[in-house]
Amino acid sequence: MTQSAIMQAPPLEGEPEVLLTEKAAQVVLEAFTDEKVDPSQAYLRIGAHPGGCSGYMFDMDYGEADQVTGEDTVFVRHGVNIVVNSQCLNDILGSVEIDYQTGSMMERGFKFRRLINGALCGCGESFAPIKPPK
Repeated sequence: MTQSAIMQAPPLEGEPEVLLTEKAAQVVLEAFTDEKVDPSQAYLRIGAHPGGCSGYMFDMDYGEADQVTGEDTVFVRHGVNIVVNSQCLNDILGSVEIDYQTGSMMERGFKFRRLINGALCGCGESFAPIKPPK
């Protein structure tokens, strides 16, 4: 990937956080309902795994509240419990916003937007970690 294909997100002050748009929250809550999952007892887990042209790719899954550990940070956005491993949030992800886009079949789905400095590939599917690996 060429340097011109890497975009920088604007810096964000303060502690890293995960934001969820109202549209994305609505889609998550509808999925919980379809799966017969109680939203108050479930969460959306956000994370990252190695891959893509910039080093990491976003992960998203759901689980039950009893699977949250002391190593996790929890956010509540528009009625959705969001869980992320604290080390991953601070060292790899940084602040991120999750939206849901509608449109063509290629555009439809959850979209992640970095809110803190860090390289993001041109297609937006992968990113460099906030802190370089040790």
